[in-house]
Amino acid sequence: MAGRSLAAVLAAKGRIALIPIADDSVAASVPGGWALGKLEAALVAQGAMVRRVASFADTATDEFCVLAGGTKAPLAQTILSSAKISAPTEAESLCLVQTSTQGRTVLLAAGADERGLVYALTELADRVACLATGRAALEFSAPVIERPASRIRSILRGFDSEVEDKPWFYDRDCWISYLDLLVSCRINRLHLSTGMGYNAVQNISDGYFIFPFPFLVATPGYDVRVKGLTNEERAHNLATLKFIGEECARRGLLFQFGIWTLAHEWRDSPGATYTISGLNDTTHAAYCRDTLVILLREVPAITGITLRVHYESGIPRGQHDFWSIFFRAIKDCGRRVEIDMHAKDVAPETLRAALATGQPVVMSPKFCGEHQSLPYHQADIREAEMIPIGKLTDTGTGFLEGDRFFTRYGYGDMLAENRDWDVVFRIWPGTQRFLLSGDPATYAGYGRTASFCGAAGFELSEPLHFKGRRGSGLPGGRLAYADKSLEPRYDFQKYAYQYRLWGRLGYNPDTNPEVWRRALRQEFGAASSAIEQALAAVTRVLPLFTTAHGISANCTFYWPEIYTNLSMGKPDAGVNWDKQPPMAFGDVAGLDAQLFMSANACGDALLAGRPPAKYTPLEAAAWLDDLATTAGTQLAQARTQLGASARSSAFRRIEEDVLILAVLAQFFAGKFRSAVLWRLHTATGDRAVGEAAIARYQEASDLWATMAARAQKVYLAKITYGEGRMRGHWADRTASFDRDIAELRAMLAATVVPAAAPSTPTLAQARAAAEARPVRPAVVVTHRPAATYRAGQPLPITVQVAGSPTRVTLHYRYVNQAERWQSLTLVRDGDTCAGAIPAGYTTKRYALQYYFEIATTPAALALFPGLAADLSNQPYYVVRRAS
Repeated sequence: MAGRSLAAVLAAKGRIALIPIADDSVAASVPGGWALGKLEAALVAQGAMVRRVASFADTATDEFCVLAGGTKAPLAQTILSSAKISAPTEAESLCLVQTSTQGRTVLLAAGADERGLVYALTELADRVACLATGRAALEFSAPVIERPASRIRSILRGFDSEVEDKPWFYDRDCWISYLDLLVSCRINRLHLSTGMGYNAVQNISDGYFIFPFPFLVATPGYDVRVKGLTNEERAHNLATLKFIGEECARRGLLFQFGIWTLAHEWRDSPGATYTISGLNDTTHAAYCRDTLVILLREVPAITGITLRVHYESGIPRGQHDFWSIFFRAIKDCGRRVEIDMHAKDVAPETLRAALATGQPVVMSPKFCGEHQSLPYHQADIREAEMIPIGKLTDTGTGFLEGDRFFTRYGYGDMLAENRDWDVVFRIWPGTQRFLLSGDPATYAGYGRTASFCGAAGFELSEPLHFKGRRGSGLPGGRLAYADKSLEPRYDFQKYAYQYRLWGRLGYNPDTNPEVWRRALRQEFGAASSAIEQALAAVTRVLPLFTTAHGISANCTFYWPEIYTNLSMGKPDAGVNWDKQPPMAFGDVAGLDAQLFMSANACGDALLAGRPPAKYTPLEAAAWLDDLATTAGTQLAQARTQLGASARSSAFRRIEEDVLILAVLAQFFAGKFRSAVLWRLHTATGDRAVGEAAIARYQEASDLWATMAARAQKVYLAKITYGEGRMRGHWADRTASFDRDIAELRAMLAATVVPAAAPSTPTLAQARAAAEARPVRPAVVVTHRPAATYRAGQPLPITVQVAGSPTRVTLHYRYVNQAERWQSLTLVRDGDTCAGAIPAGYTTKRYALQYYFEIATTPAALALFPGLAADLSNQPYYVVRRAS
């Protein structure tokens, strides 16, 4: 600014008039006014000369005019018509159109509804803040028209620990910043949950907010008390909840209140804090109903109630009368309040009681167990959750009756066509809950699958959800930094880039990359591209490993991010892995076992000379190595480009997490290869291949140890997400690898060669394949899926494969995880293969999904459509049933 007067600087920033369209309900709405205020504040912060103007006629000729309102307003329609633009009509859609009239430059920022206008204006505010160019940030060379890909884009923030969560719960400045971030990222729902700290009402130590009602309201007619809670603190809690709701409403955010536990008594919990008195089995249901009536009246901004309605809520199976009584509070509240039921083991009677209220009903199944997987709906659930078909009755309603255990870790049967309920997929925090994440391709993939089979959308457990769970909370901040120079003011600020990608690509998977790149450039300048690529690579590491290695779908047993070792040598009967039999590492198939095979199965296929019909651990290892290499290369480039500023806390937070995740990729890749080699050894007794397996494992363990030593300087020794394996540090895992390797060496020394060991040439070929980079054949395929299918009629399937394949197998199934996959060999005529899903299999109320297994030679198999190079696509086709 040297040599330039303040007047010159202000002139460069521009004179800007902000004009809410007169007599327009969208422009006059509270959220619209809030968003216009955010734009005004952003412009003022950049030094622009800004004023609010009542009408276009009051503007000066040198002012840049921002006209804000609804797309249906007459003035907006005039501008859109002159620009020959048809504005979108879907809820939350928006348009940004620049034109000139009467000598003035006019930018129309319009939404189809209040939230659409909020998104249009916050987009402008974000451009101004990131680009720091004042008026120039508002210039558009082409119109921007956007509409949402899904109706619900929710964030779950849970109160799980008194010591760790009270600070942010009561911090109003924190809430204002947090909600501003959510809205600017186009996340449209906040779910504030209580009672998720435990999976059952026993062995409770931290009782704060487990049963939330008496922590918020004193209900007339009931003498219900919380031991240790003062009236003043209860009033403070309610006032805080009101404040959060009001601030959500001011921004146009939906506000979901989660009640995950409804039990008032806790078993085997002698040390529990905040125990409840004054209730019994006779008064419990009526008290819950009457208290919810008060809560909905006191906090009118609540737009929905999320409930865990199976036995983990504390309401035993079979108590359907409880839910009928409880739902009356929602039925009679006098406004629209959504009933969102966690889908695990929902009884048909409970669903019917919810539907009978006349309020909107949502089922919210887990996306892929309690983890973050690759961004497609898993092709199958684990065998441990499958139910014999004879234990289920299809009543034709699209909701199977009987043993509903299969709904534990996926969408189950919730996606029936023409259903009476909506569906929102909940993505739990089990896989990557602590370290940084941010990959545009992955998050766009989630955005595309959010509306799978007509679902409403998704809900993401925020990155630190479950921190301090089960009484494991520790003072000193949720981020657990040992190096306090890395601590931002608020914990969520560490993950701001992740929120930006998640929300914006959830709203529009084809969002212009400039949306996230401008934020990175503002922070990191020339290094922004390298940082983007490094973060993108490491983001895929843990979801890939979870998808390929599904030891447990339960996130309270299994935490790949700070990995608890599973023995390579022999099954460990002393480790509970959630309904799975004792297994060694090589026994474990993918969390999606339809598409990913175990290391042992891979080794057996190599020895048999059989091409694998599923993705192998060797393929996963190659992908993991590539991700680690990309991350390392890009991080080194970013350091060089940043120079001295590479020591900033913002960069170091990224650097340290990328370094950890890159080593996790190398570790898991090494263990995958070791497991396949070890299978070759155990099947043949060959000592050399056993030594090779141990060598790969040792290399992986050494990498881990080096990473863990560095991480000790960054993160506290106790990172706590619960009990047992759900707390600790990378450094305290290294001893288990040493023990495992020592056990393998002892087993190798005691090896006896099996009598029926494969021949030396076969073993040599298998070992070479295990140590080489796997390559699936490239296929050129032409296939056009049908738009819909007709119930009771066959669905013809035709696929053209260049080069005349030796065999094409069609794998198909209803989009119902209670069903088993079916297979059909297509009839080949040259390079065209044809067949049909039979009429007898098209009678149920579900979409159909399918993929192809293509044998290009007897020794080579391709999967189509399969996984793309960026691992972000849906590897099968889906055909909906015609109405």
